Amino acid sequence: MSIPESKLFTEVAQGLAGCQRVEQQLKLYIHEAFSFARVCINGRMPFKFRGEDVTDYSLERLIQTFKKLSDDEQLVKDLNHFKDERNFLSHQAITHCYDYGGNYSQTTALEIRPQILAVDRDSQYLVERIWALQSKLLVERHFENLDDKP
Repeated sequence: MSIPESKLFTEVAQGLAGCQRVEQQLKLYIHEAFSFARVCINGRMPFKFRGEDVTDYSLERLIQTFKKLSDDEQLVKDLNHFKDERNFLSHQAITHCYDYGGNYSQTTALEIRPQILAVDRDSQYLVERIWALQSKLLVERHFENLDDKP
């Protein structure tokens, strides 16, 4: 079996897209958590956190923020593991398949392919888990009839 360069690039790009989805879902969760807290506090004390505050956060910082807004310790552990895999995919996966002369190694590409595909699969799973927690916040907010007031 072989893996052409173009296929490797496509699979890496697909994995990176999944990583972006995880980051986006974390941002959406954090935004919802801040909104929920703000309406619960209802002006009784200053609460100036907004979802927009985390727009430029790195994945690591998003995970640290999420950890403070969730009791799902296993999900936090999984996100931290995912971050390490994402870092490999983002910074090393493609260059790992080339030697110092710039020659592409299909053997190396085949060796790391399971890791690349796992990032894509794991990202889908993590997005679903984060969304499930966010859905609970939305339901709680709905049942409490809480409206977000600027």
